Amino acid sequence: MLDLKQLQSDIVKYIEENYQNYLNEYNIYDFIIRLDFLDLDRFKNNFNIFIDFNKINFNQSKFTDDCCKSMQFQVSFYLVHRNDKSENLMDRMLNSATAFCKLMNDDISFAQELIIESLQNYNIVEGTQNIVISEFNIRLDIEI
Repeated sequence: MLDLKQLQSDIVKYIEENYQNYLNEYNIYDFIIRLDFLDLDRFKNNFNIFIDFNKINFNQSKFTDDCCKSMQFQVSFYLVHRNDKSENLMDRMLNSATAFCKLMNDDISFAQELIIESLQNYNIVEGTQNIVISEFNIRLDIEI
């Protein structure tokens, strides 16, 4: 049975429980997950992850190998770094994006399939070099 609130909760729990293991390799610590719109003026922590369930594609329902019906969702993740020198922020942006790719390619339980469709890095945000963002667009196939 489809439960969007539970899906969101499962994704947050998965990131909270596993992402730090990948970030440790790059000496990046203390991220905060935000289930809010991307507000750079309000949230000023060093490392925020914003999650946006922006697209549910009901027209892309299909049957899986075991005859269960699945639906595609698109989820956007914004990894926001700030409060450091621009060269350090660039390193943190690229390293946290690498760690996020590794995390999303690990075994997941909240979707039948997960595909990273795109990654866009922004090294100057709102006219400042003191904020950098990695935007991931991910497709999830969820059994319904």
